[in-house]
Amino acid sequence: QEVVIEDENYRMLRNGDHVRVKPQSNGSGSDTKHHTPPSREKEKIKLDFIVAGFPKCGTTTLLHSFLKHNETTIAPDEFCDLDRTDIDPKIRMERLNKVLAKMPGSSEHPVRRGIKCPMAIWDGGGIQLISSSFKHTRIIAGLRHPVLMFESFYNYRITEMYDNMDVQKPPSPLELIGKKWRDVSTDLTRYELSLMQLGKTPLSSTDLRDLGSHGSQLTPTRYKVFLYSIEQLNDSNEERARNFRLDLERFLRLKSSLEPFPNENSNRVKHDDTINICDPRFNDLRKLLTKQGKNTARWIRDELLESEDIFVGGRNHFIRLLDSWQHDPCLKSVHSTNFNGRPIKNDKSH
Repeated sequence: QEVVIEDENYRMLRNGDHVRVKPQSNGSGSDTKHHTPPSREKEKIKLDFIVAGFPKCGTTTLLHSFLKHNETTIAPDEFCDLDRTDIDPKIRMERLNKVLAKMPGSSEHPVRRGIKCPMAIWDGGGIQLISSSFKHTRIIAGLRHPVLMFESFYNYRITEMYDNMDVQKPPSPLELIGKKWRDVSTDLTRYELSLMQLGKTPLSSTDLRDLGSHGSQLTPTRYKVFLYSIEQLNDSNEERARNFRLDLERFLRLKSSLEPFPNENSNRVKHDDTINICDPRFNDLRKLLTKQGKNTARWIRDELLESEDIFVGGRNHFIRLLDSWQHDPCLKSVHSTNFNGRPIKNDKSH
């Protein structure tokens, strides 16, 4: 028997062990009603895209690229107020509108406006908040081998701690299995916990329990999502790199070409607490992250990519990169050494 669960925006139909999401019509042919103030009726400022994740997966590289492009503009600093539950939702939206209003562009010279918040994809509350005001926003989310993402994000937080003169003894990475420190956690590398929230695939009762046990919930969105892996931003294969940029241009509906991506925001400074994830003391941690990565990659490849709302750049290359997550990147048999002599390929943080 079909059980119908309704809220103000969505109807979730449970069929057997699966949940599918369908738009809830308001009877007027429009999914949601939104009244624009009279002063903005003629030219409403839109939020065209969000670089929503994940940390240390090329989000700063994209930010600089979009700042330089003649058809895109993006807030130069991260805007993550949308996810702040300590701030009234109305105030969060007012702050977003102020940020958007400062961006260049007009009806004569239109641009695609965006914001960047690498943790927005983890907590879907912010994305859900804007969905009633901005109906056609698009989400961009970068991925990375879970082992390398964990290392880079941990080291980034270490550097940030010293830069902010807030030095304290950080927890060992081994203490962050299922726990978090400044958002660093083995759970964050389970990208499916974030992506499941968007409601793009059927979810089993086990999936829903998994989300709930991590403090997450189903927050379905109609927004289309573009996925990439960080290696695709600095692909040495020029033809493949051009095709990837072309896919991203099409997703954002740009008419002119994106330039090759620069390297930005790399973790170059080392501190006493900076880790080398290939150190033998982290063997068990890498084993866990690799096991999780294999399951995550399988879910993305076999389930998420089946959604008509999910787009990828260079699909075949993307899938090959996903498949590499089942291997420990510190093993020389899998990856050659990089410029630091470490057995990790593409160890550039973005």
